[in-house]
Amino acid sequence: MKLTCYKNGKEITLRDPLDLDYIEYDVIRDYLKVIGYLETNPGAQIEIDFTEQFVPKYNLVNCNSSFTQKFNQIVNRKKFAS
Repeated sequence: MKLTCYKNGKEITLRDPLDLDYIEYDVIRDYLKVIGYLETNPGAQIEIDFTEQFVPKYNLVNCNSSFTQKFNQIVNRKKFAS
């Protein structure tokens, strides 16, 4: 599964491991290690939009409903825990 990051509509490459965007990317990548088996489509991807500071937005592309539901449960749980 491909994980892509965007800011202001343009794809970005994360560079600084101490940057909050990079940390968010790492957290999502770790989630994928746990729930990635639910997604069987090799063309599925997750887009993270960092345009709005401290409020990343997630766009799941070509993901099945089982994966989407589990991903949203985890992300929403993380939001309420912070």
